[in-house]
Amino acid sequence: MYVYDDLRKDCCRMCGEGVDCGSIGRSVSGAHIICFHVGPLSGDQIIVQGGIHAREWVTALLVMRMAFAARNSDVGMGVFFLPMTNPDGCTLAQAGADAFPEHKAELLRLNGGGSDFALWKANLRGVDLNCNFDARHGKGASNVAAPAPESYPGPYPESEPETAALARFTRAVRPAITLSYHALGREVYYEFGQTGERLARDERIARLVADELGYTLVPGDLGSAGGYKDWCITQGITALTLETVSPDRSHPLNERDLDGEENNLWILKTIARAWQPPPATRGH
Repeated sequence: MYVYDDLRKDCCRMCGEGVDCGSIGRSVSGAHIICFHVGPLSGDQIIVQGGIHAREWVTALLVMRMAFAARNSDVGMGVFFLPMTNPDGCTLAQAGADAFPEHKAELLRLNGGGSDFALWKANLRGVDLNCNFDARHGKGASNVAAPAPESYPGPYPESEPETAALARFTRAVRPAITLSYHALGREVYYEFGQTGERLARDERIARLVADELGYTLVPGDLGSAGGYKDWCITQGITALTLETVSPDRSHPLNERDLDGEENNLWILKTIARAWQPPPATRGH
């Protein structure tokens, strides 16, 4: 099981190797939202984030593996890696409410009295962080009206420290592309109301990614609202949600469910080549 302490150890290892490491903010409990940067800081950038849904903590491990692969490889663009956007939620899903004594009573109440949090998706306050962005906030097809293990969008956009930190960081970086890793389904999503040339551009990138990974390309937003991918698209950013892990698996997941997902370690090179094609050769 890849836990927050493992991420902290990996952060120390990366820093020791000279990789730029830092934090974009803190969670409800005060845990750092750890970030790594690989490649040039000038020019177009990519943001890769995982672990925004607690029960999908395996995506944090996948994003960390991507960061390790990229540190000694020329991706072609600068890349920011945020493996665990929801550190409290991931810890809760892995270790239960005992990990947060001050919040235990309320967490048990939100979980229907049960002590098993393996299927929990939200943060420590029962807000689904991937519904908490300013993109048709509160209008998702599966949204609920009160704090819960999943699908509660929060009282207003960016009400949670984790989403506020990620949105603030994204505004500062102004990335060309963002990738959001979720689990499961082996699908790629890329739409949220964009049209014309922007839609054609985003579909082209998404199709390349889907073909490279063997994932299914999913058109339309399927009633999505308030997600990071959704909000990024409203900001003019090419944004993909990648549902990793085979659909024949089921939650709760474990590290073995990432078997067969190794192509993700190199997908950034495909994206960078597609985004910045080499200049046309002159002459003969």
